[in-house]
Amino acid sequence: MPGGRCLIPSRPGIMHHVEDYATMTSGPSRHTRPDRPRQSGRICHAAAALACALVLGGCAGDLNPVRDVFVATGVGEAEREAPEFIAGTRPGEFAYAPIRSIDRVTNEPRTEEELVEMEDDLRRLQESQAARAAQTRRMTLLPDPEPVIVEPLPDFDPAIEPARP
Repeated sequence: MPGGRCLIPSRPGIMHHVEDYATMTSGPSRHTRPDRPRQSGRICHAAAALACALVLGGCAGDLNPVRDVFVATGVGEAEREAPEFIAGTRPGEFAYAPIRSIDRVTNEPRTEEELVEMEDDLRRLQESQAARAAQTRRMTLLPDPEPVIVEPLPDFDPAIEPARP
């Protein structure tokens, strides 16, 4: 841009990059140091590979490298054997979990005698609930109870000493 203010001069050969201008104004930075070549993301790639290895190692069911290191150094506790009641109820090796169909329970229709007995039970329950409801309604129609009057305690006279046994 001739005639305007520009950070990069228009003449070629003086400064080639904006990074050179930044180096001139503020000194060398970690990105523009000529003595140190850029590592082109090697550290990032190594960190990503290490993170993937740790994540995939944690997904392994039988392997637990963190626990193995702790057990080997004596900090962690070795894997314990299952108690007898657990070992006796479970198979030694789980290859798959079988999915079984639900056993169908046959529902026999109730007989006439059972139906009559159930109806009688329901009628008795209904009558007892109706009696309780009627009692509650009667209690709400009664007048409010009289307040309890408590006589005040006599004043304490400090001159009188309490009786001692």
